[in-house]
Amino acid sequence: MASPNLVQQLEGLLPAVCGWREQIEHDRRLPAGLVTALRDTAVFALEVPAAIGGREADPVEILRAIETISRADGSTGWCVGVGVANNGAAGLMQEAGAREVFSDPSAPVAGVFAPSGAAGRVDGGVRVSGRWQFASGVTHCDWVWAGCMVMEDGRPHLTSAGPEIIYAAIPVRSVDVHDTWFVSGLCGTASHDISVADVFVPESRVFAFGSAPQQPGPLYRLPALGWFVSHLAAVSLGLARGALDDLVSLAQTKTPAFSTAVLADRPVAQVEVARAEAALGAARAFLFETVDDLWRTVVEGGEPTAQQLAKNRVAAVNATDVGAVVTRTASVLAGGSAIRQASALQRHTRDAEAIAHHFTVAPHVWEDAGRVFLGRKPTAPMF
Repeated sequence: MASPNLVQQLEGLLPAVCGWREQIEHDRRLPAGLVTALRDTAVFALEVPAAIGGREADPVEILRAIETISRADGSTGWCVGVGVANNGAAGLMQEAGAREVFSDPSAPVAGVFAPSGAAGRVDGGVRVSGRWQFASGVTHCDWVWAGCMVMEDGRPHLTSAGPEIIYAAIPVRSVDVHDTWFVSGLCGTASHDISVADVFVPESRVFAFGSAPQQPGPLYRLPALGWFVSHLAAVSLGLARGALDDLVSLAQTKTPAFSTAVLADRPVAQVEVARAEAALGAARAFLFETVDDLWRTVVEGGEPTAQQLAKNRVAAVNATDVGAVVTRTASVLAGGSAIRQASALQRHTRDAEAIAHHFTVAPHVWEDAGRVFLGRKPTAPMF
């Protein structure tokens, strides 16, 4: 289990993260000092199995940790959320491979879910080639795992569930990192393209989502996609919380143009802040409720139902949408102050908007969840 002091440790880092925000955005990556400070909290060990030195925490504490650090900066929150989630692959990998990749459980690993690479089976493992987008945090990681289609005679190898997809963990030193991350939001996540050409990966470092986990803990039996998306939603919740806190602080002294009262005394601000608090609290409660429901099911040895999966997916999409709306509301209420580059509110707004563009929270999720609620099967191959 994670230390009960982790959230307090992360809260203690928030002022330093705020001080790094300009550098994070300018450099398009997290500073080495910040990565070291995060590693020192062991936040990245939250989903690494206890059997290999990790913390193997419960899901609610994991989401609280991600939400906390995201209050200060979206890029930092994203890198923490994705890094924590990626390290959960240690529970799916053969233990020999997991001990190699996660020899330091407090170190983050990068990962790309999309199966954009090709893998050919050879004695003892696979040979991998390909190029992948969105390798978040790759500049501060020593390992990256990436999705591959297994190929045979130039064609995808088909199983009863469709093309065979595997994930291969590769040292970053064997990967070409392409400087492609020029974006409007989450600018500091270093989510560059990566590529490899005919790299050998031993079987011990190959795993597959949906196959039996290699570790017995319930954390590794949570639904892969829904649990991953919950991490991203926690970043959105944290950003919205940070934006509201920043607005409340600003409102104590800011007097809007053509007004004689500070913003905190204006009825429009009072009403909108109250509505934002209600919306954010409801979205957060729904997400945490669905994650806790999944957790209780797997702890008891059961398999989540289609309805549980659908509720978790819509809770994550809703949290992401509400997070973006609340963050924008705080920014607009702040007026012209919020659009200055020195303002955290404009950065929070851009970051929250960027999260809403991720494929896992795209509008089609509402459709597939609705299909499940109405007794139909989702159209997405993994839901």
